[in-house]
This record gives sequence, structure tokens and C-alpha cells, in this order.
Amino acid sequence: MFERLRFARYALRFERAFRDDNWDRVKECFHAEATYTIAGAGASYNGETRGPDAIVALFKRMLDDVDRKFDKRIPRPAGLPRVKGGELILPWKARYVKAGDSMWLTGESRCRFSGGKIIELRDTMVTDEVARWVAMVA
Repeated sequence: MFERLRFARYALRFERAFRDDNWDRVKECFHAEATYTIAGAGASYNGETRGPDAIVALFKRMLDDVDRKFDKRIPRPAGLPRVKGGELILPWKARYVKAGDSMWLTGESRCRFSGGKIIELRDTMVTDEVARWVAMVA
């Protein structure tokens, strides 16, 4: 029932950390045994990461490696979040702008909670879009 609110809190904290690079608030959203899995993002990011410290370190590395090299990053939902079998499912998209060129990166987040914290987070992206996204700032 509260999955949407909990995820919205996490997403707002994530965007704030993107701006100020303070990841403590994001780390608080994750259960001590949390896992984060990425699919479709290329070999250097795909796979499972365990624990809040490792998860936020991966977030920071991805943002430093790619996102922060763009002039603008504009994330938004690509549909309404829904809960199915205790799992929150949220399609998303983000517009990236660099030197007048822009592109959309699309994906889906799936999230489960335990004790009010994220215990499992999975992001799936379109591999071809990720390749273009990375190439724009290479």
C-alpha cells in the first residue's frame, strides 16, 4: 500500500544526491540486506550489487561516469507506477542533452520493500539506448 510513497521518497532523495553528492539520505532507504540489479546497461554496470554502501557507490560511479557529463538530465515517469504481488513496477524515461544533441533513455524499475526499506531494486534498460547514451559523452 505504501510502496508508491516509499519509492517516491527514495527517488526524491536520489535526485537530491545527484545534485549535492550526499548519498547518506539515499543509503537510509535501503535495507541492510538490499540488492540492486541492473540489466541492459552494458558489461561495466550489469549485474547484482549487495548492501546499501555498495549500491550507493555504484549509483555515484554511474552518475560520475556518464550522467554528470551531460548538460542536462531530465528524469520522469513513463507511466503510472503499479504494484503487483508486492512489487512496485515503474516505467521511466530520462532525457539527456549534450551540446545541442539529445536522446531519451528508457527503462523500468522494480522494487520490493521489507520493514519500510528497499530490499530489492532492479533496473532494466534498452541496451541500444545505453550504448548511445554512453557514446554521447565518450
